[in-house]
Amino acid sequence: MKHYPEFETLLLEQEAGATTLLFKFLNILTRYFSENGSFSREEQTKKLKCLYGQVIEAHPLMAIFPNLNKYIMDRFIQSYESIPAIIEEFRSKLNKNIEKTVEKASSLIQDGNRVFSFSHSSIVRKSLVSAVQNGKVFFVNTTECRPVNEAVNLAKFLARYDIDVSLYTDVAMEKALEKCSLAFVGTDWYWDGGFVNKIGTGLIMRLCHEKEIPLYVLTDSSKSMPNPPEDWSKDQHPASLILAESINNISVFNPYFEAITFSGKGGMIIDGELKAF
Repeated sequence: MKHYPEFETLLLEQEAGATTLLFKFLNILTRYFSENGSFSREEQTKKLKCLYGQVIEAHPLMAIFPNLNKYIMDRFIQSYESIPAIIEEFRSKLNKNIEKTVEKASSLIQDGNRVFSFSHSSIVRKSLVSAVQNGKVFFVNTTECRPVNEAVNLAKFLARYDIDVSLYTDVAMEKALEKCSLAFVGTDWYWDGGFVNKIGTGLIMRLCHEKEIPLYVLTDSSKSMPNPPEDWSKDQHPASLILAESINNISVFNPYFEAITFSGKGGMIIDGELKAF
């Protein structure tokens, strides 16, 4: 998009979670369609389809984008509302649902708990900060989350709120979980029976099940889909993040996501409602 470098950045973004990327996309759409409100509704529909096509090409395993696109398209076709007005309504509903989940998740944390987290989910981050702001004193364990190291940035963020964070290497994940009372992760796509998250989350699920640690998947209904993703072909990230040089006879695999089947204690917290696995 000419004059919209933030859109190009959005397409290349790897570290941010689905909700963070969604809010960036909402801001871009609001700006674009506010500045181009003179376009006919047919022209706006074509442009929206084009922008959606690019973002889903870049982030095919994030359910939030097809759900947003359907919401806007349905409302735009069936009413005389502007796209910015429709987006603002979507944003308001989304914020309310996220806050409900944050309130529920933060209420699960008790003084003295050690909470395990993985990757850098914005809804998990908000839940941990909310618990601190409500006067709770607890500890957080996390692992670096290679190769992008999202959890390193999470640890830095939480430290600014005076939360005591223990940061482990990924291979020390079992050690990091040893004294934890509960675990929080986010998701980019969920269905009845499982969810998609950063690769490594499946191991967390199995370890939590084995150690009887309740694991909670924090989300909102905008990430709901009827089925798991079918096409994983584009989930290959740069080999250079693992091995800087190209060497004969070495193949590098750098997938970012995986599908996880629910098991063990805990459950999904969706729009503030806890649904046991």
